[in-house]
Amino acid sequence: MFAGWLALSLALAQAPPRPAQAGPPMEVDLELLATDVSTSMDRGEKKLQLAGFAAAFRDAAVIGAIRQGRRGRIAVTYVEWGGERRAQIVLPWTLIDGAAASVDFADRLARVSPGRLTYGTAMGDALWFCADLFGRGGYAGERRVIDLSGDGLSNRGRALARVRAEVVRRGITINGLPLVYKDAVEDETTFPPDQLIRYFIEEVIGGENAFVEPVRSAEAFPAAVRRKLIREIAGAPRPDRMAESRP
Repeated sequence: MFAGWLALSLALAQAPPRPAQAGPPMEVDLELLATDVSTSMDRGEKKLQLAGFAAAFRDAAVIGAIRQGRRGRIAVTYVEWGGERRAQIVLPWTLIDGAAASVDFADRLARVSPGRLTYGTAMGDALWFCADLFGRGGYAGERRVIDLSGDGLSNRGRALARVRAEVVRRGITINGLPLVYKDAVEDETTFPPDQLIRYFIEEVIGGENAFVEPVRSAEAFPAAVRRKLIREIAGAPRPDRMAESRP
């Protein structure tokens, strides 16, 4: 019951990201793995969400947060997932070390064609797939974060609780972006907002400074992603729990 993106466009293939330098891994302030899944949402909703992520990486405040890090650079990748064993890399690990690199990443993300991966919602499988991508891009992050967005509950694949515990044990933080703007009365497959937010807090997120950033309207998606990225890039502890946080 989620939205996401499937295929790289031809333009994407013609503009590959800058690889990490040969030799020892490049140290970065953050390795950020952004994910989305593709089952229930229509093409328009997917395009809206894709545009939200692209807009965030063009945002001056996000770029400023990257520059203010100790090293002034982060590494980002983007993954799409759905049911069991249905996860794939949409954009590979990419170094973002300033405005030009951030805007280039946003432009390539904006050219991705929205896709559809069905067969349920296997959050445990997705987290397992994502956790194994860290350390494989030629980067060594001071912090490692998985963003998980969606509009429903895990219903297939590996046991989410066990996978989450293993991911957190590896020192990886899982943050959540629950999409709670659908009307549960009009769409019987939609979970009430408070129920979905609570599920993400109690069952999905974990690790140091983990938090949830609910998206309460389709139009609010870009602003929610922007706030989330700034908070993740800064990496500073926050006392508030809304966006909700969990140790």
